[in-house]
Amino acid sequence: MIGVTGGTHYTKSGRRGAGGRTPLIWPLSHVRRFWWLVLFLGIVAATLAGAIGPAFTVATPYRGDALSSTSSDEFGVITNLPPQAAGVTFGAASAALPYAHPGGLVVAGRDNYQDPAFKHVSAAGGTVLIYLDAVINNAHGRYHAMLINQSACGPATTLWPGSPKANSYGYVNDFRVGSVLQQKLPCVLEKMVAENPYMAGWFADDLGSRSWFPGFSWDSFGKPDREAYREGAVALTQTFRDVANRHGLIFIVNGTWSAGSVASSGGGYPDVSKSGNALADGGFVEHHDGEIGYFGPYGCSSQWAAQSPVTRGKAVNYAVTNTSAGKTEYVNSDCYAYVNQQTDYDGAAPWGSFHATGLPSRVPR
Repeated sequence: MIGVTGGTHYTKSGRRGAGGRTPLIWPLSHVRRFWWLVLFLGIVAATLAGAIGPAFTVATPYRGDALSSTSSDEFGVITNLPPQAAGVTFGAASAALPYAHPGGLVVAGRDNYQDPAFKHVSAAGGTVLIYLDAVINNAHGRYHAMLINQSACGPATTLWPGSPKANSYGYVNDFRVGSVLQQKLPCVLEKMVAENPYMAGWFADDLGSRSWFPGFSWDSFGKPDREAYREGAVALTQTFRDVANRHGLIFIVNGTWSAGSVASSGGGYPDVSKSGNALADGGFVEHHDGEIGYFGPYGCSSQWAAQSPVTRGKAVNYAVTNTSAGKTEYVNSDCYAYVNQQTDYDGAAPWGSFHATGLPSRVPR
């Protein structure tokens, strides 16, 4: 069938289809005029397209476009320096409003992410990341419940064999390669994108190549578990990268990817001898004042973002400090795109003016 008119289906031969009416038949002279008109309009349209086409070029791909249909050049140029302020905003979302500028960045929490304040930041050109922790079995918040409990994305996840405790917030999920959690994560990330069109990406908490959790000893974890932990963490970042690429988004990890062996440091990715994860757009350094001697080179590693078609090696590293002196040392290192003094995560005021970075903001559908 080639057409549907008024509920009547017409076959290619012009005979009656399912609807029972006879299709309209034009005189031959009308048909000739019709095709001459189509040809004329086609020529006009082609001419106009050649004249004005470049004006409709879109720098950032629309959400829903697969990465394979876009080139990396379409993501724009990232300007990650000089450093500027950002804010983790797990408390009242109004604390995010001062970041409603091009270049401003805020991290929304488990359950306040749909507050109008975050949408305002995005609409003003700021970058909004939404928190997700796939490592600890804390199911608080819509997307964590969707990932950990039985949901439309799949069955309930399980704990890592032996139930190692992470900290006071929970135990370690089984995120080994092939696990239920690994299979559910793409669905959850896509749900987040579909339900929050203003988001620019994710803040992936506790996602590193080794554990520093106080609840169990990495040394006594055992070689097979240590290797499976690293492999599972790499697989999680691959999933974040795949979904981010489909929508022109970014993600940063709050977990170390430090150069060295799996047994000692976890190692970077893909080169364990270099710090950083090439799939992540950057890392988060949390309250390590006075340790810039280590975390400066760590943040400046060329391995960060090397496999991101969005930031293309311009790492979006972010550090929070306890003290003003700590903030100053991270700002002066020029290894961190975002720095702020923030002792708790209710929110933090910006300390300076903003400048545009080229990071994704309100991406049109």
